[in-house]
Amino acid sequence: MDVVLHAKKELSLGGGMDLRQLRYFKILAAHQHFGRAAAVLHIAQPALSRQIQLLESELGVQLVERHSRGASLTREGELLLDRATFLLRYVEQIRVDILDVSGKPRGPVALGLPPALASVLVPPLMRVLTERYPEVRLRVIENFSPALSAALEQGAIDVAVLSGPVSATPLIHAELLLTERLCVIGLASDSRLPRDSISVSELRGMPLILTSLQSSGIRLALERATSKVDVELNVVVEVESVGVATQLIEDGVGWTVHFAAPIRAEIERGALRAVPIRGVSLDRYLAHSVVRPPSSATVSLMTLLTGTAQSLILDNRWPMAKMASVASDSV
Repeated sequence: MDVVLHAKKELSLGGGMDLRQLRYFKILAAHQHFGRAAAVLHIAQPALSRQIQLLESELGVQLVERHSRGASLTREGELLLDRATFLLRYVEQIRVDILDVSGKPRGPVALGLPPALASVLVPPLMRVLTERYPEVRLRVIENFSPALSAALEQGAIDVAVLSGPVSATPLIHAELLLTERLCVIGLASDSRLPRDSISVSELRGMPLILTSLQSSGIRLALERATSKVDVELNVVVEVESVGVATQLIEDGVGWTVHFAAPIRAEIERGALRAVPIRGVSLDRYLAHSVVRPPSSATVSLMTLLTGTAQSLILDNRWPMAKMASVASDSV
């Protein structure tokens, strides 16, 4: 992007607005302080202030509220930030696409993953990526599926693994990647935890530590299963990460419902046990934005991600998961 943004003549976007101003604005929005943003950009603070004022004059709105603590975005500024982020990424994509003519994958790829899944996939994926495509720069964004879907639609990320169900949208192409059985996870010594499997009805009254967002991913699969048998769950605490849930389990607070891969180490050392819940599973979809054609780097990453997931399952490093035998239709 620097090749484009630091050219002697900036690309005009109509009127007096150019890519340099948008880049300056994006850095200011990230730091919310003129002095810190100017230092990052290696320009004088008055010069940055002048460029933002010119941008505001061009658009005819106030983009930034200046105050003693720094600067914060107005509603108009928030909208411009969203559009500028997409446009700057698109300009970078143009440069990458030109380089793609050589056929060698290179450039940035933004990958979105649910938090617990990132710890399972990223380390082995990064090892293979570094070996095969050293010029691909991976950026991992951890968030829950609704936020990742929105980021795909906005063009803020290139590819993501989404927890099903995935809503139909003309802006996202999604294919079934794998299916995981959801498990009750508790202390290995807990006599209340069955050995082989557990029914949804047996969760009634048990103290549960639940992760994820309500009506999304793991929670949605669990909510649908319990509604079918009229079971009301006893949720004693809600947390965002399976790591915190694991600590609470070891402290005797209760069980959690999750997939087993992120706590494989605890299972192998005999601290925890994962018991599959009969009839409850979670589909994972590999999705990419169709806002623009995927670069060769994005296509290569998706291929490596699929292969990495398959290797983890075959090596039993992703327990109770099964690859999709046939990719689903586009969603």
